[in-house]
Amino acid sequence: MNRFHLLASASLLTFIVGQPGYAQDAAEVAGSAMVAIPSIQAVLGESAPRTIAIGNEIFRNENITTGPEGHLHILFRDESNMTLGPNASITIDEYVYDPVSGTGTMVVQQAAGVMRFIGGAISKSGSVNIATVVGTIGVRGGVALVRVLEGGGIQAFFVFGDQMTVDSINGDSIAIDTAGFSFNISADGEISPPAEINPSDLGDALGALETPTGSATAVNVPDAVLNNLQDRLEQQTVDPDTGLVDPLGDEPITVRELETILGTDVLEEEAIQEVFEEQAEEIVESGSGV
Repeated sequence: MNRFHLLASASLLTFIVGQPGYAQDAAEVAGSAMVAIPSIQAVLGESAPRTIAIGNEIFRNENITTGPEGHLHILFRDESNMTLGPNASITIDEYVYDPVSGTGTMVVQQAAGVMRFIGGAISKSGSVNIATVVGTIGVRGGVALVRVLEGGGIQAFFVFGDQMTVDSINGDSIAIDTAGFSFNISADGEISPPAEINPSDLGDALGALETPTGSATAVNVPDAVLNNLQDRLEQQTVDPDTGLVDPLGDEPITVRELETILGTDVLEEEAIQEVFEEQAEEIVESGSGV
């Protein structure tokens, strides 16, 4: 039996640790660190650098960097999730969320490394923007990975969701309405034609996000949830007439593949049922084509 593991218990979601020298205005808090290993550095304005630990608040306008072995997972207030691999650098340029209406805005600047974004409430009502040196990527209602390449360009994967938009620095733009595609933006801002995700390329990007074994306490998801998910996924077939395919190839998605795609090892326990019921269905029922 495959089991999903959660790297943070639900109690961590409400355990917030303030940092000396940082503004404690709740309006500035974007989320909390669910996983932070080994040494994650953050700088807010002219404040002294701090080291982020599990449970620490993550602030708007804060520049965050991971080291050669660093991994960081952020749970935002709207239940968006963001995972950073080694040698990554981001700044949360804008984060506004109204829990009453479930709407808000989110802009993250990514300067280096690999980042996986799993949309929460904000991405269901509008696009979350990921700004890079060569262009801006908008993600609505889904999962995306963005990797900054050594040559100065980026590689982006639209794993699933409603839409991904791309606006490059040279004025070019595209919109992808079907999950399972990737594209590159070169250092001079040229956007490559969208192509079906290459499993090897996606595997390389996901590999950078894997955390060392035993780095955090695991909490098991109930077997009943996994059994229900496995049964529903195994019943899915690829129909060439309707275009019902999974975004990683010609075979039905397995539980283990879904664990990797969704990053469920770091999702909160109380939200796992909703994630499985809604997001798993979106993955297996997404059509092909742009």
